[in-house]
Amino acid sequence: VCDHISAPLKLENNSFRLSEFTPPMDATFLAWNFMGNRDAERMVFHYLTSSARAAAAKADILLCNSFVELEPAIFTLKSPATILPIGPLRTGQRFAHQVEVVGHFWQTNDDTCLSFLDEQPYGSVVYVAFGSLTIMSPGQLKELALGLEASGHPFLWVVRPGLAGNLPTSFLDATTGQGKGIVVEWAPQEQVLAHPAVGCFVTHCGWNSTVESIRNGVPMLCWPYFTDQFTNQIYICDIWRIGLKMVQTYGEGIVTKEIMVERLKELLLDEGIKERVQRLKEFAETNMSEEGESTRNLNAVVELMTRPMS
Repeated sequence: VCDHISAPLKLENNSFRLSEFTPPMDATFLAWNFMGNRDAERMVFHYLTSSARAAAAKADILLCNSFVELEPAIFTLKSPATILPIGPLRTGQRFAHQVEVVGHFWQTNDDTCLSFLDEQPYGSVVYVAFGSLTIMSPGQLKELALGLEASGHPFLWVVRPGLAGNLPTSFLDATTGQGKGIVVEWAPQEQVLAHPAVGCFVTHCGWNSTVESIRNGVPMLCWPYFTDQFTNQIYICDIWRIGLKMVQTYGEGIVTKEIMVERLKELLLDEGIKERVQRLKEFAETNMSEEGESTRNLNAVVELMTRPMS
């Protein structure tokens, strides 16, 4: 990954392993490889690695929103600090009507999303959300809208405030106006993913979204944009095999509505993906049960932190 002066390498086959026990990773989308020149790459590489080393050196324990079955090799890597999984963390109970959501961007008390989902058939809804930072071009936003319309599936689409005005009026009339889908500026994602009507999640592959989808057993259609999102996509599609890539190669223009329709159909019909994500959901529930490993780890850390100083 780096040379003798700790500068990031351009790997010949773009593949590397952190250890012999970890899966191969594509180096193309590592954060420092987006900089465009070697000096910037070296600067970002040194910043990220030095920050990580400093944190590990100062800490006794590193806590991860993950669980052993997701990344078994990671928790055996040598590190100055003990790496403990305490996930999947949640904001409330697993069932939609019991979840109390806190701390989300653009939060409202509008229950439009859940009311819409209550009216849809089991496993039929395409949920689309790309986090709080991702911004699409107007052309790509329009193509995504047309793809959702052409798919024939009911959908719940979270669009950042101010961007909904770029959607075609014909799309809004043909879909949201007829109850085929809704476009909102915010959604209670924990509750949405826990709802039985949701069949898949079109996601940017942020880690929190990835873990939430796994915890609720929802297959993912991956559309990453930067940094760790591409690494998360590798795990989702190639290692855990609980989702599909929207496209195989990024940066080659607009993703067309035809591609979206094809990928959505493929994902929603793939029983193997559904079975594998359900299996991970069961592991997640076991880890967060009263006697689960993640729960035990979290309790041990709390006990350590509240122990009187000697």
